[in-house]
Amino acid sequence: MTDRQLTPIEGVDLSGVPTRRLPGPPPPPAPGWVVRPAPERRGRTVVHDAACRRASGGGTELGTREAVDALMRDGARACTECDAAAVLVPALELGQGHG
Repeated sequence: MTDRQLTPIEGVDLSGVPTRRLPGPPPPPAPGWVVRPAPERRGRTVVHDAACRRASGGGTELGTREAVDALMRDGARACTECDAAAVLVPALELGQGHG
């Protein structure tokens, strides 16, 4: 309950009611990615946003750098049904010619 939701009650001393400040909002979650075997062909992989419905049921959780590295492997592709293709492919293209 916030202080804006409270109103004084006439004749009631509320000074003994314990109070504490609520913590600030939690930090936004770090982007998460999941690499799973591609269903269409053995030996290929698909990188998904961790929230993608196709990422459920297993796979390996990755950070962003690991997900970009996974896309650099032969037979890997980014899922086009979630943010993986829109986010990771441009990052992969930025790195071409470096390293």
